[in-house]
Amino acid sequence: MSEILSFEEFVSKRNEARAVIKDYVIDCYIKKVKEKLLEENPGISQRQLKMKTRQARDSFKDSAKCRELMEAVPLENVSKSLRKAYDTYCEATKKFIAYEKMKKDVVEAIPEQIKDAYPKARLLRRKFILHIGPTNSGKTFAALEKFREAREAVYLAPLRLLALEVYENTNYAGVDCSLLTGEEEAFIEGASHVAETIEMADMNKRYDVAVIDECQMIADEGRGGAWTAAILGLCADEIHICMAPHAEDIVKRLIEYCGDEIVEIDRRERMTPLELDPDNCRFPDIVKPGDALIVFSKRSVINVAAELQGKGIECSMIYGALPYETRKAETERFLNGETKVVVATDAIGMGLDLPLSFLPIKRVVFLETEKYDGYEMRLLKPEEVQQIAGRAGRKGIYEEGRFTACGGRKFIRQSMKMSPEEIDFARIRFPGFLVAVEGKLSGVMKRWNELETESLFLKTDIDQQIDLCLWLENHSDDKETIYRLINIPFNEKNDDILFLWKTLALRVAAENNIDLTREIEALAREKKRISGMTDTSQHIQQLEFLYQKYDLVHNFIRLFGKLDTRDANKELLRKKKKEVSDELTAILKKKKLKRRQCSSCGRFLPYNYPYGMCSDCYEEMQARRYNRYYGYYGYGDFEDY
Repeated sequence: MSEILSFEEFVSKRNEARAVIKDYVIDCYIKKVKEKLLEENPGISQRQLKMKTRQARDSFKDSAKCRELMEAVPLENVSKSLRKAYDTYCEATKKFIAYEKMKKDVVEAIPEQIKDAYPKARLLRRKFILHIGPTNSGKTFAALEKFREAREAVYLAPLRLLALEVYENTNYAGVDCSLLTGEEEAFIEGASHVAETIEMADMNKRYDVAVIDECQMIADEGRGGAWTAAILGLCADEIHICMAPHAEDIVKRLIEYCGDEIVEIDRRERMTPLELDPDNCRFPDIVKPGDALIVFSKRSVINVAAELQGKGIECSMIYGALPYETRKAETERFLNGETKVVVATDAIGMGLDLPLSFLPIKRVVFLETEKYDGYEMRLLKPEEVQQIAGRAGRKGIYEEGRFTACGGRKFIRQSMKMSPEEIDFARIRFPGFLVAVEGKLSGVMKRWNELETESLFLKTDIDQQIDLCLWLENHSDDKETIYRLINIPFNEKNDDILFLWKTLALRVAAENNIDLTREIEALAREKKRISGMTDTSQHIQQLEFLYQKYDLVHNFIRLFGKLDTRDANKELLRKKKKEVSDELTAILKKKKLKRRQCSSCGRFLPYNYPYGMCSDCYEEMQARRYNRYYGYYGYGDFEDY
């Protein structure tokens, strides 16, 4: 369908017009049938009338008589209905033609090879140095030395914690370094170095040296496209890539695909041996100073810490939802000997909780061997087990590292011996230049999802972005603004945070640049309410959500804040975020955590007990139900039978 038919052509050729004429003929015929039935049977019931007219309609609608009458209908009798059908046809056809054009434009806008979407990088002959090794092999340390020695350099981290740590250490070493993440920024005047989260990478700026860390995340369904984009598009003379061994093949193939050169491969082994601890493992009896106890949810971290507290064992708690300042304070308590044990999530294995990678951990203890990955509960993969266990035994502190598990010990031992599967594809994200393609952005994004990619690549998951885009298109036609809004990272699974994003997005759609002083003050009032909570677990959770809201507001200030209030808003926000992190730090230091208890007798329950009632109380409850049931029917005394 390449053009819209004229009205006359529509009437003669389109099924929609024939349907209008047919409906008119059937209505006229049924009207006469009803009149005849009523004339011949004055006392006919409504039910009989409906049944007989339905029978008449069914026998008439496909008959030769109907077709004959359709040919004889004067068009002026149905002109109004035909015009309405024609207008509907024209509107649908215009949308279809626009959609087909958009589909064609998307295909034409994408280069035949994805690498050519980065023309500036293609003009360079880039040199790559690969740093390959397991956890605690010193691969990132070696790359960061080159980063600090360079005249102008960028460090790309998987999360802001790494970027912030590199920013602090580089400035401490006397090299001016700025910080840029989605949630925080600190620009040092005249700085030649910058530490960034990988999504913030500037593909147009030229560097002497670039460091891309944790490159095995290139296969991550949600974020892997940022690592692929960095390898394909960074404009740097020398690029250092730090990765686990199972990412080596795909990274080499990408560099070859770009036509660039690998000048050095720095293979590293662990600097200390890593052994299975021979002692039997039973929590909490086995806990020793220097242990890192690994679980896979924030709830488990808090429950384990509460159980240790009940046993008089002081511990540090570190997990993903805690603000960086709070994690750092918990880390320092462990380093200073104030606590003897760390309870943490698996993020330490991927290097996402950087302070832990520098902690004097003697032994890693897996309290759990399953995790929820956003889709389902599953067993840990070998590479996850190896990365987490690898945090034990830091060189210079211990001569060896140890690992063990409380439950699933055989599984952990076997996983440590297995070779992880090689990564055989790289993720690619939605290309920003497709925003310029004519048509609704949601349609362009859906079309991108339909296209096949080169064999090296798989697309990242953009379903959530498409949903947000569809919602925003009801309020704005500005595709550039919509694209920037849907790429703001936030916890969309939390209804309050999603509501805040929608509220601010609507303001941006209406005003373009906004003053967020009012929102910051509203969140400050929310903190006063939270500070009055008596339930420690709820208090911690609500403060974490509040910190995430402040992070979201920061992104809106950075992208859409009014110029005359932007700096003041950022300063106020920094102050409010510090208040939240300070309060969280104080709560965790007091460790007045509530242990799990039986809902009936109040007995303390193990952190991982699957029920809310102890087994004794459950059996007693079942016995009471049994006695009530059989007593009711007279079967209580079995001696009578």
